[in-house]
Amino acid sequence: MSETNKEADNPDQPLQQAQLEQLQLQNQKLKRERADAGKQKPWRHTLLQMVPLITASVALVGFLWGVIQYRDQQVQNRDAQKKLSEQEAETAQREFMKPWLESQREIYLEDLSAATTAANSDDPAKRRKATEQFWQLYQGKMILVETKSVSGAMVHFGRCLAGTDT
Repeated sequence: MSETNKEADNPDQPLQQAQLEQLQLQNQKLKRERADAGKQKPWRHTLLQMVPLITASVALVGFLWGVIQYRDQQVQNRDAQKKLSEQEAETAQREFMKPWLESQREIYLEDLSAATTAANSDDPAKRRKATEQFWQLYQGKMILVETKSVSGAMVHFGRCLAGTDT
């Protein structure tokens, strides 16, 4: 009975015993873990521990490779679009200039014909008419379409016709 009285006297004793057992079990577990830490683990165990790291690394490398490919594709698309835009602008410029170039060619041909006749004709009437036509073109239509090199040649030929340049 004295034992029953002790238990009745200390109601926290079963709780203390449970806590003591828990501490002993934790102590045993820590001892086992400490003993296992000193042992060399098989290579499979290390490999299994590395699987999540390897998986994450492969996923990261794959993602980065995708980003690099995406950027390269975007650069290629931008370059192709720029090249296409430049070609379209060049084509539009040619189409815009086409009427002017045709007009320029016709006026050049007219003036060339007049200059040729004025320089090579033996008939004074044809020569005078061609000279007048040359001066009309020189002072009229040619101003709109001539380039610097053509302008210089026209001035030189005009001086030859006037007899001031040989």
